[in-house]
Amino acid sequence: MLSYRIAIASSDGDTVNLHFGQATNLLIYEIGEEKVDFIEDRKVELVAGEAAHAEANMEIFVDALRDCSAIFVRRIGERSLRYLRERNITAFEVNFSLNHIFNTLLKNRRRGRVRVLRENFQTNKSIKRT
Repeated sequence: MLSYRIAIASSDGDTVNLHFGQATNLLIYEIGEEKVDFIEDRKVELVAGEAAHAEANMEIFVDALRDCSAIFVRRIGERSLRYLRERNITAFEVNFSLNHIFNTLLKNRRRGRVRVLRENFQTNKSIKRT
């Protein structure tokens, strides 16, 4: 099976504790068949004076997520959620530890589920919208 990458908005490296627009860096992890590897702490340099959901800043986020299939955040606005979804990046609003996320994703892989599954991480009604 192939591995895939996810991004996590965390200031402490232990919990998902940043809103999408507050993330000045993203922790990038690769989910393999049996393990999770930390890839990098990727800087997100937004255009000063612009809202996080402004077009220019959204493109910066999309570029930062270029090799990721999903991002885990504490909160994300509808506009940003839609923008990412249109670019095939799944956003999850969660209040979990990174360890919980990794264990869930690895358990899914062992069951033959390669994709990040939305139903495993739904914690907010905005994520349920299609």
